[in-house]
Amino acid sequence: MEFKSQAESGLQLLERLVARPIIKNLTPLLPDELTSETIEIIGDASTGKTLFLTECVAKCITPQNSYGLDTGVVYIDLDGQFNITKLVKIIKRLIKNADDKLVKFCLNKLTLINCFDSPTLYVTFQRLKLFLTEQSQVGLVILDSVSANYWQDSASGGEKYMDTYVEKMISSLKICLEDFKVPIMFTRQSYFQSKQSESLLDCVNRKIEFQRLDSDYYATVTRKNLKLCYKFNINEQGISDFNLQL
Repeated sequence: MEFKSQAESGLQLLERLVARPIIKNLTPLLPDELTSETIEIIGDASTGKTLFLTECVAKCITPQNSYGLDTGVVYIDLDGQFNITKLVKIIKRLIKNADDKLVKFCLNKLTLINCFDSPTLYVTFQRLKLFLTEQSQVGLVILDSVSANYWQDSASGGEKYMDTYVEKMISSLKICLEDFKVPIMFTRQSYFQSKQSESLLDCVNRKIEFQRLDSDYYATVTRKNLKLCYKFNINEQGISDFNLQL
């Protein structure tokens, strides 16, 4: 009988032995199980991108007995748009009569990292390896927004093509996280691309494009050959009422 051997790093072995939370039914736009997926979120300003991410964070860090996922999240904020007050409001919407102690318990599952330049960002990517090894409860990594440092990078001799710029950034993040099999969500502005295409990257599993037409909000989810459009509402409590458009 022939035996085949396969080498693996100690990190890979550890990841096989450590059970990591499963992200499933995160939102009506992402109802299925997310494993090692890369999800691209696109839209102009004020279309609901960051609010949608905040809703996803709230669902993750909320306990299961309150219909949450009870999992940790790493949120890398590149443009300082994340609103912790809005997150608390959404948590209190999800958990009726939540007191300060319970809200703090939820917030402890969120790791918010602010990066205001690309060198700091790429060092952060590398440090995520050790962090995720130590924090087995983390089930989702979010990057908002990939275009934040482009202009200063480009002006200082960096990559000029927007598509290539994003590809290098997301590829670097995926390489650092490849042993952990956690889904990645990242955002970009609609204009931020060198050419029109279904997606900037081959590794993107699905795209969610947010649009605003007058007072109406829409999100179009594209996955392989499937495209679904949802209409939704935004109010003081967050996002609500996702309705599939036929």
